[in-house]
Amino acid sequence: MSPTIDSFYLPCNLPEDLQRSLARKTLVFSHHGKDISLQVPQLTPEQLKLIMEQIKVNRERGLKRMRVNDIIEVIDEAVQSWLNPQFELRQMAEEYLPVITGYNSEMIRLFLTKYLRLFRKEKLQRMVEEDFPNPLILDEFRPRKAGGLLKAYGPQCTTHIFSGNVPALPLWSMAAGMILKSATLGKVSSAEPLFPVLFAQTLEKIEPKMAATLAIVWWKGGQAELEEIAFKSSEAVIAYGSMHTIQAVKARVPHDVRFVPHGHKVSFGLITNECLEGTTAWETAHLAAHDVSWFDQQGCLSPHVFYVEKGGKISPRDFARMLAQEMDRFQYKMPRAQLTEVENQAILSFRSKAEFQSYSSQKIELLVSKGDTSWTVLYNEENDTEAFFPLSVLNRVVTVVPLDDLDDLPHKIKGIRTFVQTVGVACGPSKFRSVIRMLGESGVNRICALGKMTEPQPGWHHDGRLHLADLVRWCDVEGSAENMIDRYDPYRD
Repeated sequence: MSPTIDSFYLPCNLPEDLQRSLARKTLVFSHHGKDISLQVPQLTPEQLKLIMEQIKVNRERGLKRMRVNDIIEVIDEAVQSWLNPQFELRQMAEEYLPVITGYNSEMIRLFLTKYLRLFRKEKLQRMVEEDFPNPLILDEFRPRKAGGLLKAYGPQCTTHIFSGNVPALPLWSMAAGMILKSATLGKVSSAEPLFPVLFAQTLEKIEPKMAATLAIVWWKGGQAELEEIAFKSSEAVIAYGSMHTIQAVKARVPHDVRFVPHGHKVSFGLITNECLEGTTAWETAHLAAHDVSWFDQQGCLSPHVFYVEKGGKISPRDFARMLAQEMDRFQYKMPRAQLTEVENQAILSFRSKAEFQSYSSQKIELLVSKGDTSWTVLYNEENDTEAFFPLSVLNRVVTVVPLDDLDDLPHKIKGIRTFVQTVGVACGPSKFRSVIRMLGESGVNRICALGKMTEPQPGWHHDGRLHLADLVRWCDVEGSAENMIDRYDPYRD
């Protein structure tokens, strides 16, 4: 018999009649031969309004009065609990997230450990100091170099529209809201509604007053009445999702509410010829296979394309063959999630078109997994002189494009300039400066080492923006006001 779990989190001091009257909807998930049923709330507009009023009241009583470093200490303690393999909620996540998402259980286990380490105390402090050189500015008025005082205020309440393509990612947004002392309404995705709830439950055990400012709920995207209440009751809305989702949310956010969208982005890899020699080439192929296979390319940080410079001991075509072997090894170790019929047909259609093209051109070579659609590598130099960014159909489908000259790259990616998220780079020291300058000028927001594309560092500027400072309101106290107080000092000379 499949387990049934409540997958929502509400503050414990809500009116009893609201909690009794809360209707539930059951979401059923089936993967890896197992089933799980998650019960999510079916909120009425009146219920949502009461919930948001309560978390804002709870903020005034607790979170607002906490100092930022104390908030970080609580998050750190929760993270330390989750890094313990014996922690009950961690074990629950490891058991149920593969069933919910379809991802390989070992991949989820490893990812949770890597990802949660980003939220340790020292990493969170770096994240704050990246945006605020003096973090105390979130706690109190601090002196300005130019004279006077300055303080940063986070939103009273923030609505977060979480994505569900990769488990646990909502923690970025949740942590940002808490650090800014904002009450949090989190709308979970139907694709993965569990992790934010489990983390909120962890916080409740450590600091109930802080957890009482969280409400993690579900509703079907596009429910106008609920979204109107959520957005009007917030000072900020953070939304993750497709361009369609972002546009739909944006249309409902009031003009006086700050809107921070994180829509669809694409990423790619760049490999220079000095990285294609002997065992180094195999290491490069291994790192590339990791980036493209991790969570089946479902995140914006996953590469669609690898641009490979010609002139190395290993040619770009041979690199594509090595990449195919490494992706096959990755599939053996961590099998791809089971696909829907639509996803599977998209890969078959991609392969069919590429195979047809390869019959008439020696510049195209298709490399595929045997007997299934587990992975696909397409080598394509047919468009070597054109602007050419072949978007992937995802689920471990990648294209290798050779470059005669690195200076050709800006032309090839100019069509996606406003959509580029991350570039994973493998290059030697002689080209490093010129490569990062070229990528920065081409609109790239994040440059990292190949093999680290899906592991951003704390404080990275998501979509090229400040992570925390984008959400605050600044209050300046000018020097004239500070100097004025001496005039009325009863102890003045």
